[in-house]
Amino acid sequence: MLSDENREDRRVRRTKRMLKRAFIDILYEKEYKDISVTDIVERADYNRSTFYFHYKYKEELVEELNESMVKGLITSFFDCFQKGVENVTSKDIIIFDHIYKKKDFYNLWKTSEAIPNIQEMFIDQFSVAFKKELLNMYNINSEVNIDLYVTYHAQGVLGLILDWIKTDYAHSSTYMSKQLLNLLNINQLKN
Repeated sequence: MLSDENREDRRVRRTKRMLKRAFIDILYEKEYKDISVTDIVERADYNRSTFYFHYKYKEELVEELNESMVKGLITSFFDCFQKGVENVTSKDIIIFDHIYKKKDFYNLWKTSEAIPNIQEMFIDQFSVAFKKELLNMYNINSEVNIDLYVTYHAQGVLGLILDWIKTDYAHSSTYMSKQLLNLLNINQLKN
């Protein structure tokens, strides 16, 4: 039997999920700056007090949404390296599957104004995670400037993702995974 606390957690998660879903749906109809809390709660079929129980303002909801989506994106990228970079195959790269499954959100990336700061947040968090992974996996070649390497690849991965989204997923996720594996060429960092 579930305790009241677990039920409440489930209800809170469901309510937040519905509010975020409503916000995403509205972004297809209105610009971010024109969306109000009233728009969100009416679409989600909640009242304003429910919204304010969970969030202080619209931006807090957006920040939580962005953080969870970027975290999922970054996790889907780095999971494949758990078995060692030299053993990674294109089948292990699931970032494009992740994006495609959540394309209702990622389609909003077609325009950088749809969700404020989302692409910058991705670059920042991806760069930090990528540098950490590289330093953990390798004794980095002293001829390679790790910060420039990370910046180059973070921007490149974002560019590849954006291009794929903007072309309405013209290639399969399998094809994109193969291309990403070829482009990363992480083995050049080894001593």
